[in-house]
Amino acid sequence: MTTEQQRKDPNDRIELSLAPKNYDASKNVKFERKEIRPKDLEQTLKSYNYSLIKWKDGIRDGANYQFSDGFTIDIDQGLPIPDAETRLKSQNLNYFLIPSKSHTPEHHKYHILIFFSYPVYIKKAYKKMAEHIITDLFPECDPAVKDASRFIFGSPDNVIVSAYFQGENFDVLEHGAIWDNSLALTKSSGNAIYPTQIDKKTSIYCPFHQDNTPSAFVNHSKKSKNWYISCSACDQTFWMERPEFEQRCDPYWSYGKDVFELGIVNEEFFIEKIGKAKFHVLTKTHYSSEEKAAAFEYLVDNKHISHISRIDYLGDIETEESYYRVILEKGIIEAHHTPLPSVDQDNSFIERYLEDRFRQYKDFIKEYLAVFCYTNHQKLPTLILKGPRGNGKSTFAEIVGEIYRPLTFEWQGHEENFTYEVEKKLLIVEENESTKMSQYKTLKKYSGQKYAMVNKKFKDPYKIRNNMNIIMLTNEVIPLYVSREEQPKDEFNNQFFVYEFPEIKPPMDPQIQNRILKRLGHYIRTELRTVFNNITDSGYRYSIRVPITDAEKSLFVDNVTDLEADTDRYLQHLILNHSEKQDGQYSDFIEKGYLPTKFFRDIQAKTHYNRVIKNLKKRGFLTGEQMRFQINERREYCFEITQKLKDEINKAKSECL
Repeated sequence: MTTEQQRKDPNDRIELSLAPKNYDASKNVKFERKEIRPKDLEQTLKSYNYSLIKWKDGIRDGANYQFSDGFTIDIDQGLPIPDAETRLKSQNLNYFLIPSKSHTPEHHKYHILIFFSYPVYIKKAYKKMAEHIITDLFPECDPAVKDASRFIFGSPDNVIVSAYFQGENFDVLEHGAIWDNSLALTKSSGNAIYPTQIDKKTSIYCPFHQDNTPSAFVNHSKKSKNWYISCSACDQTFWMERPEFEQRCDPYWSYGKDVFELGIVNEEFFIEKIGKAKFHVLTKTHYSSEEKAAAFEYLVDNKHISHISRIDYLGDIETEESYYRVILEKGIIEAHHTPLPSVDQDNSFIERYLEDRFRQYKDFIKEYLAVFCYTNHQKLPTLILKGPRGNGKSTFAEIVGEIYRPLTFEWQGHEENFTYEVEKKLLIVEENESTKMSQYKTLKKYSGQKYAMVNKKFKDPYKIRNNMNIIMLTNEVIPLYVSREEQPKDEFNNQFFVYEFPEIKPPMDPQIQNRILKRLGHYIRTELRTVFNNITDSGYRYSIRVPITDAEKSLFVDNVTDLEADTDRYLQHLILNHSEKQDGQYSDFIEKGYLPTKFFRDIQAKTHYNRVIKNLKKRGFLTGEQMRFQINERREYCFEITQKLKDEINKAKSECL
């Protein structure tokens, strides 16, 4: 015999369930699991009743099936042993063949142990393997041996065995999954855990070989929506078995009183109410009332969303395929979107492009793009790109928009009744309404608020976490209304990057955008990853240092409304005239810290003086309400002058000396 030859097993062991040898089936209820070396297999099978199946607590019952290391073929007639051996070796299968107690030279009766490549933890899968072995290899086998409670009586001491361990074990992975969510996994800490209790990649002891150190991990695939175990020692990935019924229900969720379909189409996340009737048709459970009840019960028990607190639309540079996930306990839906693919590897081409378009601000733009690619819900400055047509500002904005194309939106620059834009990551505004203060307030709101409401036609509003970034493109000299008082004083707190694109030197490349996009996927995954990892959190309000350009300074200086211009005229008149002692009419009041209301009525302006007074209060020059004061027997209605205005007057006086 050949039991000295080694079975191809990483631990050189065969596990068997053993019971004392007897020939009364009713006495074979309790079995003990033991490890047997191949060289001891012959004596073991002659001394014990046995099975390759392990039962819970050793109690032999199909309901107690836990796993099996192989399958035992039972031949009672019709196939001589030499023919069986020839058949096995033609398949290069490892086996151990032992005659049974009823074997005679004339009538060959025997058992063949076929060893699995890995333990099979699902009873249904075990029966599937048995069916394959019987149908494809040994149709002469007794079909009753497929029973998950089957055991074999020990053989007589005088039978002659044969074995072959130079081939391969039966490859169970060719026939489907071999474990399901009922399998208790052992973490590196020694604690048991089930797949559905795991929310991240977790180190475990591999259940598919005798693992002395945690050589495997269990994780959830976002792409396939399924769990898997990956083992470095086995050099194999084992996918979990999911019932077909569950797979059919994958896109459907119970929410409120109805059924909704969630999914990704053309790289965009959607959520649509479909109703119960359509749900049953799509899951093929509409044929009977029992199937309908079972399907809807499964949905409510396992996939009921009590409340959608918000939907997060995310750019995810680490994922290869867009996907969504529902965090039931928090009522949050996350829609993860993959960036544009990597095609060509040529980072230097993009470096030259950025250098040509942004010059001394190239490093700033690289940091902006790095934060945009690698984060979500992190504030970035609004880019305001100026210049005449044909200088490449639209090309740049479209290139950035292609990084996460489904999360890019061409926006008008102001709020409307339906706010499709707020669920996006990048808003591109072209030829905006630069004179409207409302737009400035909207930009401040969109760049500052943590959450936003999505209003879509024929749909209920829902909340999202704000992930918006804005690029504005303009040919105007003054591209945007801004509040002059909010002009940034440092790069730590600068909301706008205002930049005038330089003229493109001839010859122009009409294919520059396509050439950039082919290289951009690799660039953002390599060069921008390095840039992002080197960004330090130094207290910047908008994530990175935002340069204050000359174009931005001009934007704030040039943004003067009629109100601000008139306010400036009043201030100039007041400060200069009083400092030069030319305003004797109100000088006594001003010296005491009060400014009479009549002062405003005496000067002609486009703006009503009440608005000017409010603006002066806003700018910190006046305070309080109008009150009547008497100085040198004159009574006038006055506003109190602040120290800020007093300082301006005193400064002007000193300059006149």
